[in-house]
Amino acid sequence: MKLYHYAPKENTVKEIGLLSISKSPRNLHAYAHRAGSENRDDIMAWLDKTFIGRSRAISCLTEPIKWQGNDSALKAIVDRSVLFSFELEDLIKDGLVESIWCKNGSDAGGYNEKFFQVRPEDIDLSPLTWEKVNTAKDLLYAVVRHYLIVLRDGYIPPKYLKKES
Repeated sequence: MKLYHYAPKENTVKEIGLLSISKSPRNLHAYAHRAGSENRDDIMAWLDKTFIGRSRAISCLTEPIKWQGNDSALKAIVDRSVLFSFELEDLIKDGLVESIWCKNGSDAGGYNEKFFQVRPEDIDLSPLTWEKVNTAKDLLYAVVRHYLIVLRDGYIPPKYLKKES
């Protein structure tokens, strides 16, 4: 099963792999309000309280973004990013995956996130609800089902990743 991840245009994915939050030097400001702290260690602890291993997870989609003219944020993601894909079965076969979680809804701003653990065969491949995205109401990935793949070592090595765009 092919899954997708958008990375910034300037990235090191093909050199060092796709990094989880715990491995990435990225700014964690987006999580600070929910974690109640701007301290990196506090944010990592908060992430792992939502479900075990979240700080070592990669967020992914079951299809590329389908911008339908409804929200410019989706177009901006596509325009400013590189789309990578990977075969979930290969990661599982090689022992990289610890668990898989689905996020299928939350309140605006990411509050009251709804996660549930799934088996690979339970991943829903039906079309995603891109038409519900409304960044004016802070509804982006809150209304688009996506999956978090918890990785044993917190990253997907480059050999598993294919550049799609």
